[in-house]
Amino acid sequence: MLETPGGQDYLVKVENVTAGYLSVTSFSSLTKTFTPVLRDINLSLRDGERVAVIGESGSGKTTLLKVILGLLKPVKGRVLIEGLDIYSSRKAWLRAVKKIGYVPQDPFKALDPRVKIKTSLMEPLETSRYSREEVNRLIKEAVKLVGLPEEVLEYYPSSLSGGMLQRVLIARALINRPKLFLLDEPTSSLDVSTQAQIINLINTIYHNYKMGILLVTHDLAVAQYLAERVIILREGRVIEEGFFEDVILNPRHEYTRLLVKSYMMEPI
Repeated sequence: MLETPGGQDYLVKVENVTAGYLSVTSFSSLTKTFTPVLRDINLSLRDGERVAVIGESGSGKTTLLKVILGLLKPVKGRVLIEGLDIYSSRKAWLRAVKKIGYVPQDPFKALDPRVKIKTSLMEPLETSRYSREEVNRLIKEAVKLVGLPEEVLEYYPSSLSGGMLQRVLIARALINRPKLFLLDEPTSSLDVSTQAQIINLINTIYHNYKMGILLVTHDLAVAQYLAERVIILREGRVIEEGFFEDVILNPRHEYTRLLVKSYMMEPI
């Protein structure tokens, strides 16, 4: 675990990260232009802490998750998982990703429609040394953990509702009992009643296992139920952060004030 001079231990630490994408300027040119999406990002998350990164579409939320997952190397800065710089070597990255469970945004697109749910749940265990019996046990425990019957293991994704698919994604993310749980807009594609069920499920899992949770969302109302601390992201920069209640009661930035006003008008 990374220990800071102040004595706090951090599960995740993002230090001065700038990251983005290369794009070709025209079909007649081989020149590529770098477009920054994240600019000088600093954030941290302690073991067992729940943090929400909040911002509108295009603010850089999903790019931030890609950087933390080791899928997009920053042009500046570094990412530490339990003190390990994940971009220092492939070995470091492999060690780090084993500690992470990730739930992507769209449950309808995240699972291979050609394979059964059981096969999808096996994917995180493919590089492990578990026996076949242990793999089957872990898969059954995972679906039970998210409130699904064992029968769904023999179904294809097209046979399941959005809420059930989201539960499958959560089960897959948790099958290795990660220390860090990354959630990309976990309720955005679900109806209101199903959103509440998924929020309750995530909270139950958290209180049982106390892993660190980093959530990205555009919705302050969702953040209220899933995080104690919030980070406001706008145009790739952190403009405000603090405990949820502090940000709601005393927003300092005009953009945050607009978010809070919208939140007060349309509660979840």
